Amino acid sequence: MNVTLRQIRAFLAVAELGRFNLAASALGLTQAAVSLLIKDLELELGVRLFDRHTRKVNLTDIGIDFLPQARKAMEDLDLATRNVRERALLKKGRVTVASSIIFSATTIPALIDRFLEQHPGISVGLRDMPEEEIRPALLRNEADIALGTLLDDDPEIASLPVSKDRLTLICRADHPLAARQALGWADLADQPLIVLAQDNPLRQIVERTMIGVAPEFLPAYDVRFSTTAIGMVAAGLGVTVLPENSMELTAAAGVCSVALTDPVITRNICVMEHKWRSLSPPAERLKEILLAAFPETVPSAP
Repeated sequence: MNVTLRQIRAFLAVAELGRFNLAASALGLTQAAVSLLIKDLELELGVRLFDRHTRKVNLTDIGIDFLPQARKAMEDLDLATRNVRERALLKKGRVTVASSIIFSATTIPALIDRFLEQHPGISVGLRDMPEEEIRPALLRNEADIALGTLLDDDPEIASLPVSKDRLTLICRADHPLAARQALGWADLADQPLIVLAQDNPLRQIVERTMIGVAPEFLPAYDVRFSTTAIGMVAAGLGVTVLPENSMELTAAAGVCSVALTDPVITRNICVMEHKWRSLSPPAERLKEILLAAFPETVPSAP
């Protein structure tokens, strides 16, 4: 069936005003154009919707039945188009950002606050999660954008490196290594090292580096969250390697950081999104704010 919006609008105007000329004036059309629209609509439906009289038209019984349905169809369409316009103008909508545990506790809250100051009608969700869960969350459409580490190229994820952070040793303040200005990774070979979960990109970076300097390396513990690793360090169960910004979470834990050199290891912090799914206007705007927080993007590897 090929019923058009113009036909429905013409039908509603004639039904409400009772005259073709009044409907034509309200719609900004000629009376002949409105008559043709109604005629085409009746031909398409196969029924007469109006009884024509010399000076007035009345709805037929079928026209009376059709009227509330036509009104609802137009109201639903108007609501849908209004919602789309408001989302395009960033007046309403929702955006969800996924982030690693550390960034969720340090970087992301202030950026969400900045976004909401500019766009108070938008609802923002934060999914704080281990690094290894960020990619699946994007693929399952549970987040629009993400901030974290993508270790290798992924055909399903578009990532833009925006910064680097350096890996550092976290140990108790009274640990013998705490007095050192810097350490080589080989100095960790005989330490009980607390690492993150197997699929975490940071775990993979740490293991690759440690095996390079100590082929027999085995971790003492593996945990899911960086905050758990810090707590275990504070309890004297070992040392851990985390990004430098994790020190923002350790003020009350009685731990300190020591620079790791030979080699110096950094990781790319990336803003990520699903490669084959377009961002909504609110998500696009939040992405802009994330990128603005890191003014110098990291050049991609050749």
